[in-house]
Amino acid sequence: MKKTLIVLSIFTLFLGGCATYYNPITAKQETTIYTEQDEIDLGIALDNKLCKDFKIVENPETIFKGFYQTCAKVAENSDRKNLKFTFKVIENKEVNAFSIPGGFVYVYTGLLKQINSADELACVVGHEIGHICNRDGIHQLEKQLLYSIPTSILFGSGRQKALQQVADTVFTLSMLSYSRTQEIQADTLGMKYAFKAGFDPYGMISFFKKMEELEKNQPLIPLTFLRDHPETKERIKNAEQVIEKLAREKQIN
Repeated sequence: MKKTLIVLSIFTLFLGGCATYYNPITAKQETTIYTEQDEIDLGIALDNKLCKDFKIVENPETIFKGFYQTCAKVAENSDRKNLKFTFKVIENKEVNAFSIPGGFVYVYTGLLKQINSADELACVVGHEIGHICNRDGIHQLEKQLLYSIPTSILFGSGRQKALQQVADTVFTLSMLSYSRTQEIQADTLGMKYAFKAGFDPYGMISFFKKMEELEKNQPLIPLTFLRDHPETKERIKNAEQVIEKLAREKQIN
């Protein structure tokens, strides 16, 4: 997920120091600078900015019937059931979707119009929910914070000064570009959530194959969703392995 033209400012972050939280995906206690409430507050601030910079579709159901219901089902079966998820559609011809910390997921009309089934939508949205559940965006922001501010300031007496520096720093969505490992994991989580919600995880593969065809036959269509992700063939191979695993688990249970 990368959108360098979007400039997002962090207005206020109330960080009382490092905190720990249980990551249900890794099944481990992890240390974080941003508490869950910080994450939510940040997401709200960024969402307000996004809604001013982009045209938000008022009724996505006219483009894809059952959009909200499908998204909600996947979120309800995610690893962060207690987090309030918000789904919005942006009027833009690019084939893209992205998420920001705090439970906010955005789908471009260019992508939504390429989706033919609830299964495909569930897997694509599930991918973005996966990033949120694993706090990938927060991890990226923490890296940026630690690289830009000396640790002695961040955790010492100059902490308030450091936080002010963060508040004054301009962030772009390019800072939330994810690694190959994070993207593959988000695919895996997305399919898992979609499957638990009653959708066919093969929707991920059918969507990827459709994107491959668009790349070959309509190269002028901006496929931003694939641009910063691992090779599509690699993602299809991973998706096939995930489907096999989900099928085995279903038989066992």
